Amino acid sequence: MNLDISLGDLSAIERGLRQEPDYTRQVLEATMHQATLLVQREWQENMPRVSGITARSITSDVASTPAGVLGIVGSSQPTALFIELGTQPHMPPIKAIEPWVKAVLGIREPKEVKRVAFLVARKIAREGTAPQRPMERASLATRGQVIAMFEGAAAQILNFITGGKA
Repeated sequence: MNLDISLGDLSAIERGLRQEPDYTRQVLEATMHQATLLVQREWQENMPRVSGITARSITSDVASTPAGVLGIVGSSQPTALFIELGTQPHMPPIKAIEPWVKAVLGIREPKEVKRVAFLVARKIAREGTAPQRPMERASLATRGQVIAMFEGAAAQILNFITGGKA
């Protein structure tokens, strides 16, 4: 999923990149770092938890390239994609469902855990899983804050290049 945010007047950033490219890039990188951490935290909070492995796998990074500053928030766990988009009907490994049965349903007796995990797997084989969209919800929830961060960065850049006369 890509989150594209359109800012209104980018002239201050454009001017900053022409007149003070190092300072402007520094401000944009710092702002992108703040923005990606915000989205990362929100996504982690939205992520359903059993063991917490998927939520802990969500990280963010910022890269500065000749084309601009890029912020990335992602997960190394394939389960993040399955949770986000849901799945088509398929027979999952029963062993993979057993921790969920224990954590979510509170079943402890080993034979019962296996039996219930098998039933859950059969339901997934028939119906798949529904999308839960924690990343989409995170991006929508933080959109206004991210825009405000970059508007603040544009104002900071303009203030710097005009010597505080903007």
